[in-house]
Amino acid sequence: MIIVKTDSFSTPARLALFINENNIKREDILSITDGARGLTIFFHGDSEIEEITHGLFS
Repeated sequence: MIIVKTDSFSTPARLALFINENNIKREDILSITDGARGLTIFFHGDSEIEEITHGLFS
């Protein structure tokens, strides 16, 4: 099942690494926000798949 997923990153480089490592397609990205907690991405993803991530502020 396709669901909305989210993750946060401290730098644009970490966010780009996450997108590239997980082969997230442009059409699956709903939003990228820049706030107090850093960069947050919201995207469509398969609920059965656990993304490769380095997590918040990594």
